[in-house]
Amino acid sequence: MKKTIFISVVFTLLSIILFAQDRTIDGIILDKQTKSPIVEVTVNVVGSNKHTVTDIDGKFSIIASNEAILEIMHLSYNSVQVPANEASEIYLSLKKISLDEIVIKAHPLDDISHSVVVIDDAKKGSQARNAAELFNDIAGFSIQKRSATASEPSFRAFKYEQMNIKYDGGTKVVHACPNRMDPTTAHVIPEEVSKIEVIKGPFTVRYGQNFGAIVNLVTRTPTPENYGFHGNVQSGFETNGNNLMAGAQLQYATEKYDVTLTGEHRDFDDYTDGNGVETPASFVTDSYSIKAGYNPKNNQRLQIDWRQKFGKDIDHAGLPMDSPKDDSYSLGIDYKAQKISDMINSLTIKSYLSYVEHLMTNHKRPSFKMMDAQTPVNASTYGGRLEMGLTPSDNFLLYVGVDADLIERGGERTRVIKLKPDGTPFPVDARPVKKDAVWQDASSSDVGLFTEGTYKLSDKWALTSGVRVDFVKAQIDAPSAGFIEKYGTGVDEVSENTISGNVSLKYRNNGTQVQLAYGLGTRSASMIERYIYHFAIGSDSYEYVGNPFLTPEKNNQFEVAILHRKGKFNVGASVFYSIMKDYISAIVRDDDDRFTTIFKNPFSHAKQYINVDANQIGFDAYFNYKITSELEFLSDIAYTKATNETYDEPLAQIAPLNAHVGLKFEKELYWFDLRAQFVAEQDQLSASFKETVPTPSYTTFDVRVGIEPFKNLKIGAAALNIFDEAYYSHLNFSFKNTVNNTVGDRIYEPGRSFSIYAKYSF
Repeated sequence: MKKTIFISVVFTLLSIILFAQDRTIDGIILDKQTKSPIVEVTVNVVGSNKHTVTDIDGKFSIIASNEAILEIMHLSYNSVQVPANEASEIYLSLKKISLDEIVIKAHPLDDISHSVVVIDDAKKGSQARNAAELFNDIAGFSIQKRSATASEPSFRAFKYEQMNIKYDGGTKVVHACPNRMDPTTAHVIPEEVSKIEVIKGPFTVRYGQNFGAIVNLVTRTPTPENYGFHGNVQSGFETNGNNLMAGAQLQYATEKYDVTLTGEHRDFDDYTDGNGVETPASFVTDSYSIKAGYNPKNNQRLQIDWRQKFGKDIDHAGLPMDSPKDDSYSLGIDYKAQKISDMINSLTIKSYLSYVEHLMTNHKRPSFKMMDAQTPVNASTYGGRLEMGLTPSDNFLLYVGVDADLIERGGERTRVIKLKPDGTPFPVDARPVKKDAVWQDASSSDVGLFTEGTYKLSDKWALTSGVRVDFVKAQIDAPSAGFIEKYGTGVDEVSENTISGNVSLKYRNNGTQVQLAYGLGTRSASMIERYIYHFAIGSDSYEYVGNPFLTPEKNNQFEVAILHRKGKFNVGASVFYSIMKDYISAIVRDDDDRFTTIFKNPFSHAKQYINVDANQIGFDAYFNYKITSELEFLSDIAYTKATNETYDEPLAQIAPLNAHVGLKFEKELYWFDLRAQFVAEQDQLSASFKETVPTPSYTTFDVRVGIEPFKNLKIGAAALNIFDEAYYSHLNFSFKNTVNNTVGDRIYEPGRSFSIYAKYSF
C-alpha cells in the first residue's frame, strides 16, 4: 500500500515537472472562413520575450511549456490567446476594417516613432473642456492656452499648422478666427475620442504636407464584440467653475451595417486659479455626430461621418474679444477594401468637407465704451485621399497615392467708433464706421503625390522609405490697399512645389526594438503667416502683418529610438535633432515705419512674419514597471531646446522640460491613479519675439479613483491640483482687454478642484 502511494506521488510529481518543462510547440494558423494558411502571424509567449512568426504555410514552432499561454497577433486579424497545449491548429477571424487609424502596429513593421494613447474617460474621473486637454498627460506635449476652449497641443518645437492634426485619419477642420478661438481640437466631442495616434516627426509622407508631428484623433467605431443595440449615458460635474457635462451614445451594429449617434452638452463657468483670482472661462456647447457604416463584404467598408457643434457665450481671457457664436459642421465619406488580390493589399478612398462659422465681438469688454467691434468670419475646407497598398512580394508593402486639401476663408471686421480722440462721444448717427477684410478673401490648395514602402529585410530587420511632392497655390481675391502698398503688386497669388521624404531602419529581437530615422518635412506658409494684415492674432499684444514672400519651412529631423520590454519592465527613449531651414517666426519691425500699428497703443510697431534658420535638439524617455499584476509605476520625461540661428537666440514659445510620475492600480471593479507633473523653469527666451519674463517651475498632483458598483456602471472621481498650486504654462497667453486683470498678467490654470464622472453602458 505504501509502495503504491509512493509510486503515485512520484508519478504525479514527475508529471508536473514534465508538464512544466519547456518543449517545442508546433502549430498552424488558418483563416477561420477560408481555412487558408495565414503568413506573418506573430506568436508570443505571454510573460516572456519569446516570439516567432508563421511561414508561408502558416506554420510555426516555438519553445514553451505546456502551461504557457500563446498570444497570436496579425495586422488583419483579431488577436487571440490560446494555451500552448491547444495550439496545434488555431483559427483567426478577420478584423473589422478600420477607416480611422493611421498607426498600424504589427511586427516586424513597428515604428517606435509612432505611438498610441488610449483614452478612458470614466477612469479619468473628470471632464475635459475640449479635446486639447486630452494631451495633458502625453509625454512631450504642452498645451497653449488662450482661454478655456481656445487651447491647442504643442509638441517639441512644433505648434499650429506645423502640426498636422486630423480626425479619423483624414478629416480636417481649420479655424475661421485669426485669434484661433476655434482651433481644430475644439470641434470634436472629447468623450468620443477613443485614442490619440502620434507620429513624432516627418517620418511618413502618407498623410499630407507635414513639417513636424502628425496627430490623429480616433473616434469610436463598433467592433464585432458589440453587435446589436448598445449605448451609454454619461455625466460629470467639476466644482471649480460649476462645470457640467452630459452626453449619450446610441449604437446599433450587425455584421453588415452599423449606426452610431453621439451627443453632448457642456456648460462651464469661470474658474478660480491658485491665487484665488477668478478667470473668465465660461462657455456653452452642444454637439452631436452620426457615424454610419456598411460592409458589403468582410474585406470592405463604406462609412459616412457627419458632425455638428454649436457654441455660444464663450469668454476668451487671453484674447481681445469673445465669441457669442461658434458653429461648425463636417462630413466625411470613406471607403476601404483589403486583400483585393495577391498584388493589391488595400484600397482606401477618403473625402471630407468642413465649415466653421464664427463671430467675435467686444461687447463684454472695457473697449466697448470706445468702440463697437464685430467680426464674423468663416472657413471652408475640402479634401480627400486615394491610396493603394501593393504587395509586389511577400516581404514588400508599397503605398502609392494622392491627396488634396483646399481651404477658403473670408470675413469682415466692422468697427463703430463711439468716442472722439479727446474722449467726447460722437453723435449716434455720426459715428465713423471702419471696415477691414480680415482674410482678404484668401484661399489655398495643396495637391500631393506620395509613395512609401516597407521592405522586410529579415525576421529582425525592416527598412521604410518614402517620397512626396506637393503642388501648393495660395491667393487673396480682395487685397487691401495697405497690403499692396507694403509689398507691391503681384502679391495676390503664389505657386510653389515642395518635396518631402523619409527613411528609417528598424530592428527587433527578444523584446528590444531600435529605430534609426530621418525625415525631411516641408510646409508652406499658412494664411495667417502669408496674408493677415494688422490684426492682433492673440499671441501677444502686437498686431501682425503677413508676408506673401515667405519660403516653405524645411525640417531635416534625425531620430534614434530604442525600447525594451522584459518581464515587468518597459523602458524606452528617443533622441532627436532637427536642422530647420526657413523656419517661420515673427519679429517686431520697429526699424520700419511701414509696420507701425493701425491702433495706437503701447505696442507701437507691428510684428512681421519672416523666415529664419533654426535647430532643435532634445529627448523623451519613459520607464514603466509592473509591480504586481494590478499595480504599475509610470514615468516619463521630455525636453526640447530650440535655437534661432539667424538671431543667435532661443526660438520663441518652446515649452520647458517636463516630467510625469504616476502610480496606477487597476482591478476589475475599482481603480486609482496618483499622478504628479513636474515642469521646469523656462528661461530660454526670444528677444526678437519680445519674450522677456522667465516662466517659473511648478509641480502639480492629481488623484483619480473609481469603482464599478455593479455591471456596466462606472463612477470615477478626481481631486485635481490637490495642493492648490498657482501656476501657468510657458505657452499660456496674457489677459487681454479684461476688467479684473492688469495687462501682461498670464492666464493661470485652475486651482484645486474636485470632480465626479459617471458612465452607464448598456
